Amino acid sequence: MTRRAFTMIELLLAVMLVGVLTTICVFTFNSVSRGWQISTDYMDKMQRTDFALNQVISGLRSMYYPHDGSQDDRYGFTLTNNGDGDDPDSSDVIEWSKTGSAIVGNKSSVADTVHRVQVMVLEEGNSDYRSEVEVTGLYARQCPDVALRPKDNPDDIDYSFANDEMYQPVLIADGVVGFNCRVLKTADEIKAENDDRAFEDEFAESNAVPYKVELTFRISDPEGRSYRTNTAPLMRIIRIPIHEQSLDGSTPPSASDSAGGRGVRGPGGRR
Repeated sequence: MTRRAFTMIELLLAVMLVGVLTTICVFTFNSVSRGWQISTDYMDKMQRTDFALNQVISGLRSMYYPHDGSQDDRYGFTLTNNGDGDDPDSSDVIEWSKTGSAIVGNKSSVADTVHRVQVMVLEEGNSDYRSEVEVTGLYARQCPDVALRPKDNPDDIDYSFANDEMYQPVLIADGVVGFNCRVLKTADEIKAENDDRAFEDEFAESNAVPYKVELTFRISDPEGRSYRTNTAPLMRIIRIPIHEQSLDGSTPPSASDSAGGRGVRGPGGRR
């Protein structure tokens, strides 16, 4: 019995078929691997941003306001509205007084005292401060409470956040490319449950704190695609426990609010 050998054309077709199948397998593997890597990076950014968001929430819930019967603009909540938070340049800046280790960390020298914090998004290369910003993300600055700053100041040094050289921003979470803050000034402005139309982008009452604060963070797309269409926001609404106290400087928070606002103290550090 004579065996029939493969012709050259059959061999070429076989090689071409193997090549096509190999190419398809390689492309499929690369696509799956890239998709897995993108998903992992995105979830990692989401987790870091969620951690940062929880730190800011804890910082807002531990907001401090003097309980001395008067209003004081040195302890009020301030909101600098720069836009809708689509990118670092249009992101808002918020500032308030607080106690506790949220945002500043347990090892911070101000963690056990009243201090001011400032939260913002800064872009890589920003040179507004003492050191250039190395990575785009959510940053925070801290400074001592006005009562703890040096009283004798022969050099006329500004110890507030206006002194950009003194308080360097510290990175809370990289990958955050946008931040928007809105406020609900008083409980009386609530028109309906879950109605967000009462929230505003402006808060002019710098000697008080709002009833609620809405925070929206946006994270960068892992593939660097268009920000507006390829990023998802993380949003939270926080009830401020000492809102009523800030209105007249004397009314203490209710018992239920105090439970959610640990760190709020009266004069001399009394709880």
